[in-house]
Amino acid sequence: MRLYDLTQQYSDMLDFLEDDADNEQLQAMLDGLEGKIEEKIENTVKVMKSLESDAAAIDAEIKRLSGRKSALTNNITYLKTNVEQTMLKLGIEKVKGNIYTVAMQNNSPKVNVIDESLIPRSFFKVSVTESLDKKMILDAMKSGEYSGPGAAISQEKSLRVR
Repeated sequence: MRLYDLTQQYSDMLDFLEDDADNEQLQAMLDGLEGKIEEKIENTVKVMKSLESDAAAIDAEIKRLSGRKSALTNNITYLKTNVEQTMLKLGIEKVKGNIYTVAMQNNSPKVNVIDESLIPRSFFKVSVTESLDKKMILDAMKSGEYSGPGAAISQEKSLRVR
């Protein structure tokens, strides 16, 4: 059941959009719709709202499944830690079962840094990343601190549906 009462043409367009339409096919469908421009725009917004509703429902399901995944992952970590601690406490190196073999193994060696200041500079990586702070430029241009070349303030329009 749709959120809005749509004409058959707009219902067909909604079904088409849900099947991942490309822009050229979408434009052809929009051009072929019958009715006044005001009706076209309002009905197109109805389709947009229906798609937004579907997207929100998908976001809610993603959030629910993400929470479920997190709970399962936490349980796996707890169980693995429990088995590992039990084996270490009892001095067991290997357990061979009917289906699984569980064994304690040595991991790859790693370095624990105790005092970074005592390590020679030749072991440090140097990286320089530079990025433009557009918000800082906008603020400086608005306040009159900067009006130099290389930047200009622009203001665009976008669609708002209320």
